Amino acid sequence: MSFLHLARSALSMRPQVVIAKAARFAGRMLTNRLLGRMMRRQCSYPDPAQLTGGLTFRLSPLDPALLAPHAALYGELARRTLQHRFDVLGSGWVTLDRGVERAGFGRWKYKPEAKLPKDWRSAVAVQAWPGNQVQAAALLSLIEDPSYRPVDWHVDVKSGYGWPTRVWGASTAYAHKPGVDVKMPWELARMHHLVWLALANAVKPAPALAAEFRHQVLDFLAANPPGWGVNWACAMDVAIRAANVLLAWDLFRAHGTSFDTVFEAELGAALLAHGRHIAHHLEWSPQHRGNHYLANIAGLAFIAAYLPRSPETDLWLAFATQQLDTEIQRQFGPDGANFEASTAYHRLSAEMALFAVALILGLPADRRAALSEYDAALWRFKPALAPAPMAWPPFDATLERLARAARFAQDVTMPSGEIVQIGDNDSGRFFKLLPAMDQSFSERVLDVSHVAAAAQGLFDLGVAPSVDTAIIAQLAGGVRRAMPSAPLDAMDGACPDDIASRVLRVVIAPTDPAALDGLHALAYPDFGLFIWKNARAFVAVRCGPIGGNGLGAHAHNDQLAVEVEIDGIAFARDPGTFVYTPDLAARNAYRSALAHFVPRLGQEEPARLDLGPFRLEDRAQARPLRFMDGEFLGTHQGFAQPVWRRVLVGGGVVVIEDCTGGPMIGSATVVEEHVLTTPQELAALWGLTLPFSPGYGRTV
Repeated sequence: MSFLHLARSALSMRPQVVIAKAARFAGRMLTNRLLGRMMRRQCSYPDPAQLTGGLTFRLSPLDPALLAPHAALYGELARRTLQHRFDVLGSGWVTLDRGVERAGFGRWKYKPEAKLPKDWRSAVAVQAWPGNQVQAAALLSLIEDPSYRPVDWHVDVKSGYGWPTRVWGASTAYAHKPGVDVKMPWELARMHHLVWLALANAVKPAPALAAEFRHQVLDFLAANPPGWGVNWACAMDVAIRAANVLLAWDLFRAHGTSFDTVFEAELGAALLAHGRHIAHHLEWSPQHRGNHYLANIAGLAFIAAYLPRSPETDLWLAFATQQLDTEIQRQFGPDGANFEASTAYHRLSAEMALFAVALILGLPADRRAALSEYDAALWRFKPALAPAPMAWPPFDATLERLARAARFAQDVTMPSGEIVQIGDNDSGRFFKLLPAMDQSFSERVLDVSHVAAAAQGLFDLGVAPSVDTAIIAQLAGGVRRAMPSAPLDAMDGACPDDIASRVLRVVIAPTDPAALDGLHALAYPDFGLFIWKNARAFVAVRCGPIGGNGLGAHAHNDQLAVEVEIDGIAFARDPGTFVYTPDLAARNAYRSALAHFVPRLGQEEPARLDLGPFRLEDRAQARPLRFMDGEFLGTHQGFAQPVWRRVLVGGGVVVIEDCTGGPMIGSATVVEEHVLTTPQELAALWGLTLPFSPGYGRTV
């Protein structure tokens, strides 16, 4: 972030919060700028000679029967990637050439950099500091195709703002200008599209696909010297990028592609740089670490498993294995749900955990030996690394958490095939092996069926196998494990018997009452979600922790929110997230209680929104009291007086009662009742006006 961002945010934050953030920020930035000055005349690219061998491969050819149904999808994705057309977080499919004017984000639009000259290789190389120019030029000289044009890796493709390349990554400014979103270049640089090239090649081998993979890797490495620029600002994105490059390389190799030895050497050195960067910039905190840190260790696991053995990579592999075991049990509760109070972040974290665990479980014997022979005394970072040897196999209790995590992803999926949105949704993914697309070829971000498909490679979930299944199974060595017992279907707690003084009752009456017959109850109290569902209907109540060990970084003011989908009609739904830092007013609007179907007390918020865009206090202290026999009862303390919400399903209707004064209805209770038959009626009654956001950066 920047001082300017803190100044812009000051009016929406308490002074002491701003002062504390500014002090921490100033210390970090001073250190990083000094480091950046020291590095200007040094080469930050590792010498390939530091590696003692080539990359290890893990995959075999995929079953053509799994790929054939998706041949057209992979072909189209590859075609667009060859054209350097990308849909980055709702941008639409746009060409990412350099020097192109962009449409802008809202009223904000920034001028593009100058177009590159015909001799673009030298122009790109000199954008680096002197210490890296020679190596950048050498990398670009390996791109021999005269028709290749470099990708603009540094641009926010919506606003048009481009980040400078001569800024030390950790000093990168973001959220410093209105309408500018650092997530745009980060998302592109995660390199999900390289795996699409490899999968298209698996369907129908074509030299142009492997050449494009090679060219884009070289292009990226030259335009983004290790440690420098926006794409080295966040270790999470560095980790995801490394994993995608490795998986794409392995898929190409499994289906018959051989790359030249010079490129392979440079690729190995680049991955060594990625591993060192992650190890030096672990996003670990004693209390408030989350999906970023999980990405760090998952990416480090991939890098260590593919690079040749050395004392350094042995440390990375041992550290990643130990930390995955710890973090999965910390970040996924006993019910399997992720601890960040977000169903979308559950998807991201489950993907990272599943693929990394499978990768380690299937380690060949020579790589497993590293877990017995590493020297823990060489580890210089936090958290600590336990000494060798490690017990094999790892992940005993962790596997049950992962199986439950896969089941949670299934259970929060509505009959329409989309998940109920609880908390933030930044559309984040680890791999996009089989992206779900709608008719306009936009990604269906709320379709998380790939989580269960991936888990099918480790557990017997009974779902149809897919590309995710096959790759997980290969990484893990093909051994499946049994599923644990089903989640809770009821919860009976002590209910106070205070008499309500006022009740607001909303009755949702679908056209066909039979759609609500045979609802199955599912309770996820660790996450705070209570569900009834069948093949036609889905009713959910949000009531529980704000997530992130009390930080609430990805939580919304959605306590006691109800979501109702019946026969594909969303009567009540969470509005989503839209964006983070480009528009802080929109960020807070989508987090607000006023955007959710929750109990209301005028314009009050149950938790303040002025603590920063990624902080939400747990003033509400929401508690579920009862969930059984078609009834949910919960309460929160976020207003001046306690509120209760009762949800009843049965008799062909869904009844929502908001009570003040007490949870029980008495003879003196004033009841206001509304019978609703359409989503529009509920939106008008509750003042729900925000456009629905089905994924980051998108509204419909």
